[in-house]
Amino acid sequence: MTMSLAAVITIIGAALTVLVLAAYLISIALILRRVDTKLHAVTAGLHSVPDKTEPIGSIVGQINKDLAGVDNALRAVLTK
Repeated sequence: MTMSLAAVITIIGAALTVLVLAAYLISIALILRRVDTKLHAVTAGLHSVPDKTEPIGSIVGQINKDLAGVDNALRAVLTK
């Protein structure tokens, strides 16, 4: 039993289509793996932010107190 030329060309075309799609999906998988690695690095960096910015809270409180005094003095000047 022999296949016609059209059947052979169809099988070759289907095989090439599958190979191209497989290569495309593999390239997407590799890109997603790199993105995942970078997202893990960003997430790790974000987890360290609260620890590194914790001392700022007391400093900001002091600055706000100082600025409240300046605000009161300026308001007093404006009312005169």
